[in-house]
Amino acid sequence: MSNKEWLSDPYVTEWLSKVGDRTQQNYKERFPKWLAFIGMTPTEQFQKRIKDLQSTNPKERGFFEDKVVEFKNALIAQNFKASTIQCTLTPVLSFFSAHRVPLRFKRKELKIETRTEDKVIREWIPDNQQAKQIYQHGDARDRALFLCLYQSGFSETDVSSLNVEDLPNIEQCEGHYPISMYREKTDVLQRTCLSEECVHDIKELLKERQHSGTLKPDSNGKTPLFISQKGQRLTTRFINDTIKAMVEKTYGKDRAEEFKTKSLRDAYNDALLRANLTQEIKDTLFGHKRSGAREKYAISQSTIIDAYNKAFQFLTVNHGTQARKDIEVMRDQMREMRDANDETMKNLNKRIAYLEELLTKNNIQFTEVMNSISNINERLTYYETHGKKKPAFDKFR
Repeated sequence: MSNKEWLSDPYVTEWLSKVGDRTQQNYKERFPKWLAFIGMTPTEQFQKRIKDLQSTNPKERGFFEDKVVEFKNALIAQNFKASTIQCTLTPVLSFFSAHRVPLRFKRKELKIETRTEDKVIREWIPDNQQAKQIYQHGDARDRALFLCLYQSGFSETDVSSLNVEDLPNIEQCEGHYPISMYREKTDVLQRTCLSEECVHDIKELLKERQHSGTLKPDSNGKTPLFISQKGQRLTTRFINDTIKAMVEKTYGKDRAEEFKTKSLRDAYNDALLRANLTQEIKDTLFGHKRSGAREKYAISQSTIIDAYNKAFQFLTVNHGTQARKDIEVMRDQMREMRDANDETMKNLNKRIAYLEELLTKNNIQFTEVMNSISNINERLTYYETHGKKKPAFDKFR
């Protein structure tokens, strides 16, 4: 059954219309494996499920539950990881639930034992020094992308869904930028901040896109914050590949194999723990549902910013943008000093030229005076020698 055929099935259309865009993409990639295994169209599956539920035969009523268990075992036999198998089963369960005929399983019937080799800890959580090194190996877009993940606790799906419209007035922001958004996977409200460092990089990114003419809405009327070279919104997979490429440039291919983009969210969690925040504030900054009745009470923006400041000291990659600002101030001061020196040199050169001109005129006048004095002396000597009356002196020029 081709993708075009099963995607046009009315039951599939209705099912996918009930989930988000990111989830749709994941389901479209994984559901075909189930279709190949079961050998039935989505419509046939739904019709059979309705018929089976009306049967008094337990075997018939549990037909699809048994098939899903068989499907799970088949995936295990193919040596897939437990997480991969779970992700492959999810769209199957979602399909039936979306049509009000959910599958029901015994307790732990779908539990997947983790393979021994998967129990070895292969991933690593970068510390702040390592994050600084990774950050240096990216362009304007990749650096802003990295900081959104590392310093705000967003997942790749959350970052992928970010639009420029979600960040009003960010170009006028001079510090941390408070942001609230519902997480794509859990629909839980996350209230965190884009750091002043991230804000700086996003501003640079927006300037580049404005200059290149790529800062424009897509077909949905939204302007994606992060796009590819082709102008398309970054997918979750693209984001993972981009961050991995930065890690590989920093620490090599072998080390990059141990890295997962989720590790940046883990590092953000570590920073919140080290800041000794209350669990309620930590859950809010991390996008976890607050326990009990606490969820019904709002937390002020000033409280969020104050808590974020405490955690930011463990997340900064260049000690805030103050270093950048200091350098910019020094650069401006040097430019002003250079301009002042140039103006001073220009004035001095004019003064020197004037003095040289004046000196030349004075030298000419001095020579004329000396010649006149010499002439007078000669006449005085002549008349004194010959005893004649002294004539009147020539007018002194």
